[in-house]
This record gives sequence, C-alpha cells and structure tokens, in this order.
Amino acid sequence: MDGGVFDSRVPRPVAEVPPARLADGTVVAKAWLLAQVAASPLEAVAGLATEEFAHHAPELCAAVLRAIGSEAELRRLGPEGDLAGLASCAGRVVGAGEPAAAAAAAGRLRSALWEALLPHCDPAALAPRLAHVCDVVIQATLTARHGSEDPLGDEALPVPANGVRALRAVEAEPADDEIVELRAARRAAQPWIEAVEHRIQSQERGSPPFTLLVLEADDTERLLSIDHDGEAARALALAEAAVRDTVRGNDVVVREHPGRLWIIADAVGVADARLVGERMADAVTGAGLLHGAPLTVSIGFAAYPQDGEDAEALAAHADEGVFAARAAGVRLA
Repeated sequence: MDGGVFDSRVPRPVAEVPPARLADGTVVAKAWLLAQVAASPLEAVAGLATEEFAHHAPELCAAVLRAIGSEAELRRLGPEGDLAGLASCAGRVVGAGEPAAAAAAAGRLRSALWEALLPHCDPAALAPRLAHVCDVVIQATLTARHGSEDPLGDEALPVPANGVRALRAVEAEPADDEIVELRAARRAAQPWIEAVEHRIQSQERGSPPFTLLVLEADDTERLLSIDHDGEAARALALAEAAVRDTVRGNDVVVREHPGRLWIIADAVGVADARLVGERMADAVTGAGLLHGAPLTVSIGFAAYPQDGEDAEALAAHADEGVFAARAAGVRLA
C-alpha cells in the first residue's frame, strides 16, 4: 500500500492487492466476461464486443486492482487522471450502450473482483474500498456519455515503452445542462438513489429517521443463467412478494433486478434495523423454495444519518453490508 495524502472520506487501500496471480487483470477479465454473458439474453450474446473486450478489459481490470491497493493508482482512474479514459470504457467493452446497462456492467466487474480477491484479503477492509473504486469507474462510465462518443479515441495514440496503448482522459468539463442530464442518467441506472434522495428531503422537513436495507438472494446470476424451466425466476418472484408483504405503508421497495431489492424502512433506526432485516430474511426463506430447497439471502443496511448523510453514502454502506454478510456466512451484517 502506498503512502501519500489520504482522504479520510475514502476507504483505505487494501495492502494485499493486487496479488501476483491477478495483477495482469486477465483472470478477473475472464470472470467479468462470463458474468456478462450469463446476464445477457441468449440472442444478445453474439452482439457482445468480444474483440474490444479482449483488447481493453484486462488492462482495465489491472488498473482497478491497483487502485484498490493504492491511492496514487486510484487518482489515475479519477477525472483528472491519465487512465480516466480507460475507466470510462467499462460499459463499452461489454457492448453496453445505455447508461443503465453500462452501470450494470460495472457492477458485474465489481462482483468478479470481489470473488477473485476474497481469498486474499480481509473482507471488512476489501468491501468498502472495492465499492468506492468501482463507483469511480461507474461515474467515469456515465460521464463518458456526455464527452467523447469514443473514449478510447480513433486516432493512433502514443505507445509507451511497455507497449500498452496510452488512453487519453476525458478533457472537457460537462456544461450545466450536461451535469443535469448526467445526474438523470445516474438516477435512471440507480433508481433507489433517487428514492433515498426524496426520503432525505422529507427528513430535513422533520420526518422521523429511516434505514436503507439492500437484500440480495445468494447466487442469483448463476441461478438465472441455468434457469431452463423458469423455476428460479418463479422462486425469486415469490421471495420478492414475501418481502413486500413484510413492509409497512410508508416503506419503499425498489427492485434493482430479480433477487436484489432496496428497502427504505420508515421510522426505523439502528436498534430496529436488524429485526427488520431478519424478518425479511425469514420471509424469503419461507416463500422462495427452489427445487425444494429454500433461497438464502445476504442483507446490508445503513441508518440515516449515522451511516451517511447523502443517498450515495447510505447506499454504499448498505451494499458493503451485503458483501460482509456473505463473506461471514451470515444473513445480515
């Protein structure tokens, strides 16, 4: 882990990253591609940009791995860094043209990184750092929608001594209307963020506190990728219905995708959040049977304002809890 100036708002680098076996990014890139294929409709698989992926995905994965372990490398991926253009192509290399699809592709990269790094790292240190670095990539990917249509560029770029093509950063700052459009695209890709923003605004007018929970059925992508008889989809739908039955009238439920729900639990503080989460986990276990076996879930939560004072901070904290719960083999963390 490098030294230098450290921003206390940014999760600390993880000293064990990148492990030598993963440093060139190839292993993670392959896992990322498999996850993207599994999540794509069969008729869309042929349209995946596999040639572009082979050229750029290992380099992107290697850069992200270095950023997890180094502040200096993280700055290279940021808006002013020399690898900002590389960060911005996370959607393009998997053929994701729309903002929501690009954000989802970056999310699958995060999952591939988590699975690859978990045997090498302390989950409690890895989860927040990984979430932050991948959020930088998602932001760069969405920003690219308002900059160059081709973040990698068409003209020949200088080839440094190591033979890796240099990627230029996005140069222009977006105009005010583009910033508004960018934020709208981000909310479209992450509708739970908008829901939490609305809830915070009402909180500022004197409403009671609330807790944000994220519930994720374990192994969802694999289950759906081999769901030839539709049983997994039905089990996940029943599980979601059971969760919705547990919420109260003022609570908000937003589906990110089948098997992954965000819940804004109104008037629920830290003391009650665990009880609410356990009740939802029990509901899933009771309703979501797949081939006779109950579905299992991992749940994270964040209480406002203790765990964050804005929507993105709350979502990141809750999401980290999902990773921590899964790593610890428990339902709720």
